[in-house]
Amino acid sequence: MYLIPMPEIFCGSDALEALDGVLTKAGASRIFIVTGPHISKTEGFEKMKSVAARNRAVAVFAETLGDPSMEQVAEMIAQAKTFKADAVIGMGGGSPMDASKVVAAALSNDRKVEDMIGADAVPKRCAPLFIIPTTSGTGSEVTNISILTDTKEQMKKAVVSNNILPYAAFLVPELTVSMPPRITSTTGMDAFCHATEAYLSVKKNPYSDGMALRALGLIFQWLETAYNEPENLEAREGMLMASFFAGLAFTNSSVTAIHAFAYPLGGRHHVPHGMANALMAGPVLNHNLKGNEERFADLAEAFCGIRDAAVLVPQVQTLKKNIGLPMSLAEAGIPENDLENMAEAVMGVTRLLAVNPAEITLADARRMYTEAYNGE
Repeated sequence: MYLIPMPEIFCGSDALEALDGVLTKAGASRIFIVTGPHISKTEGFEKMKSVAARNRAVAVFAETLGDPSMEQVAEMIAQAKTFKADAVIGMGGGSPMDASKVVAAALSNDRKVEDMIGADAVPKRCAPLFIIPTTSGTGSEVTNISILTDTKEQMKKAVVSNNILPYAAFLVPELTVSMPPRITSTTGMDAFCHATEAYLSVKKNPYSDGMALRALGLIFQWLETAYNEPENLEAREGMLMASFFAGLAFTNSSVTAIHAFAYPLGGRHHVPHGMANALMAGPVLNHNLKGNEERFADLAEAFCGIRDAAVLVPQVQTLKKNIGLPMSLAEAGIPENDLENMAEAVMGVTRLLAVNPAEITLADARRMYTEAYNGE
């Protein structure tokens, strides 16, 4: 069993103080920071920036869009190269974290963004890269993947390489307090899907199994509390750790068909990634249940303490309702006349369908999108 290397991890309220020493150790003198407009205006961002700027030059790209396009990441790369950056910090949710990985890769690889799409298309280790999550769901701080949007094909595409793994990550619960309730719920469901898919993937292994089951228990324990009590630091820390463990799980296994079915929703209709996963979780899990009852019983027991394969999906649906998520594609505003196009598009996501525990045909894809549209 081969395990993906893990970044150096700093956890807790004072974790950002370690950033100065880590940057010094990496020999970083010109730091390019990738973040979003909301985070760039927070007290936590200013604190991070002041630490990074100790005896160093700093430039900031603060306009990262949700589901960043390949074109926008190319713009970031151009700015980072003009600035002559030698290190990158990604701070925010999945979008700036994923974008920062590709920027860091481009600083040490003479390749365009489109040339790095796919598996192992980043030949050299990225420039020193440091990740600071402000959401609890993507697990991007420990993953070897970056998801970008191809606007021409209206699809999500992935850069997958151990050479984009962060050098270090900083998990600070206070930085996640500013998440709006909807972001708390969608990112939390993203972590749920990461853990569940990793446990069901044909690439599962004992390490990913352990990380996945631990993440599920934390999500059941803390997600609803974090949604209802945003300043509850114990709940925020619990969800940060859930995201972290789930990230380790799927990095060492894989996500599967839930993510594949989410890609057209994001690429064609700009549904936030975590929400797209949440919308498709029920139909895809129900499809995967037959023949995998023992694994589903494990998941249910870890998630809610009931060892019954049939319990998992209803328990997840209840959680989704309790944290204010739409329960159907129709409720989320997806046009029914695009279900066929999305079914055809998802069949092209072979990287993820190939590791799903149950075969999926075009007829299956049509059925699952229809079930999701009707909220079944």
